[in-house]
Amino acid sequence: MADEPRENRATAMLHASNEQPAPTAILSPAKRTALIACLKGGGSLHKRYGVWVSEAAGTDDKPVSGMTVADLSRDGMLTITMLGKSASAQLTTRGSWFARTAAAESAVVMTA
Repeated sequence: MADEPRENRATAMLHASNEQPAPTAILSPAKRTALIACLKGGGSLHKRYGVWVSEAAGTDDKPVSGMTVADLSRDGMLTITMLGKSASAQLTTRGSWFARTAAAESAVVMTA
C-alpha cells in the first residue's frame, strides 16, 4: 500500500476491497456536502429549527437544506422518517456508497 497513490489509499480506507467507487460526478456540491455530513453523523441527519444537521455538526458546519434532503431521498440515497414533529434522514445502502466515495475524494483533495 506504500506504493499506491494517495487517492487509492483514501478510497481503500472507506470501501471494501471489492467495492468500486460510486459515480459521484452526478452529485451537486450541495448533495455531496449533505452526504458527507450524514456520514460524519453516524449515517443520519436530524431536522432542527427548519434545517437538517448531523449529530457531529460543529459551529462552522452549514446546515443542510430541506430541498437537498428531499432530492437525496428521491435519488434513493436517504430514507426520511417522521415521528410527530421530529424528522430524521438515514443513509440507504446506495447513499452510504456515494457518501463513502465522496468522503474519500474529499480526503484526497485535503491531503493533496
